[in-house]
Amino acid sequence: MKKLILFLIIMTAHECAWSYTWISFCPDTINATNICFGVGSNKGVICTNNGMYLHDDFNQVWNYYNHLGFPVQEAVPLNQEQILVVMGDGSWSDGIYSFDLQTHQFSVIHYCAFPNFLKYDELSGAYYAGCQFGGLLKSTDGLIWTEVPYFAGKSCTCMDFYANHYVISEVSNIYNIYWSDDSGDTWNQAIGMVPMITDMKFNNEGVLYGIFPGYSDSSGLWWSDDYGASWDVEFYSENMSAVGFDAITNIFTGWESPAAGNEGIALYDPLSPPPGLTFLNEGLPNTNINKIKLNPVMSAILIFCCTDGGIYYCSDYPMNIEAYHSNTDIITIYPNPFGNHINIHFTQPQDKADDVSVTIFNSHGIKVHETGILTNCDENILIRNLEKTLPGIYYCRIQINGQEHVKKLVRY
Repeated sequence: MKKLILFLIIMTAHECAWSYTWISFCPDTINATNICFGVGSNKGVICTNNGMYLHDDFNQVWNYYNHLGFPVQEAVPLNQEQILVVMGDGSWSDGIYSFDLQTHQFSVIHYCAFPNFLKYDELSGAYYAGCQFGGLLKSTDGLIWTEVPYFAGKSCTCMDFYANHYVISEVSNIYNIYWSDDSGDTWNQAIGMVPMITDMKFNNEGVLYGIFPGYSDSSGLWWSDDYGASWDVEFYSENMSAVGFDAITNIFTGWESPAAGNEGIALYDPLSPPPGLTFLNEGLPNTNINKIKLNPVMSAILIFCCTDGGIYYCSDYPMNIEAYHSNTDIITIYPNPFGNHINIHFTQPQDKADDVSVTIFNSHGIKVHETGILTNCDENILIRNLEKTLPGIYYCRIQINGQEHVKKLVRY
């Protein structure tokens, strides 16, 4: 028992003095305004202010492509031969383009001035593009685009969705937020104090966070727990630029330049004393943060940071598991600390859970065990064969009928 207590003290001290490493993902000459995973190549598409970079998976190099030197805001898949991109800087050639992955040629699909974003909702199969002056465009096949009448004359700045919940931010002479709970069939306007949002993301549980940029009394991180219908400030901070999450919903915030002592990228823990920010700038060559992204197809827990000097990723940051917004009280894991096995007990309104999966990650975000999908599952799960895991901190992610829960574990 004394050895176990000593080990826990050592591990606690190790967590407090955690070191971390940023690893380059692309050349540091790239001014990366965004990265779109699952598009075009194994590493995705890097968007810049004068074109885009596509990874050559065979030769392991990044190749640069552009059309009239336009900035590329975002890219989504179209089919096996083509992807879609939105690009433009206010010229008559702004719009939605296809890019052929074999010929590397751009072809215009639909003209629209100052496009801000391009989204594809796999659940509904619809494409959306938001414009500074052209409202919101929608397509069911990526080729034929029509205006959404509700957004006529509105400036659509950013968009995100969670299941059938859509949220769009408008930033122009007036700012507002619009939400839909039926996949965009009908729209509603947010009420109360509505922030000016230029970057927003849903976490894995449907909590929405957004950035109020610039230098004002309202600048900072805002959040909504009712899918964008109403908003509250999380904390105030000037000159913020980005918000993002990792696979277990740790919150990351970014700044585009130093402001009031804040700079670069930080891990935010809402349960810590204010301001709750742990800055992770050591070893990050550029601290002008443009986007904070998660690669949804990777099994490791890590975060990608788009900067003015390339993209960098980190997997060994201190993970604030207590800040996770899930109601983890329904989950019990024992023994903890564990040895060769763990028991997972969860409570459900139904007698059986139709869709359960368990994944265990080590402290570096590497997956060490997964169950796959368990159907018609009882409220108790036994995970065996953990004898090869080394002593240390682990994270157990339990997904139950689409809801995600995370628990911290210790291997003695």
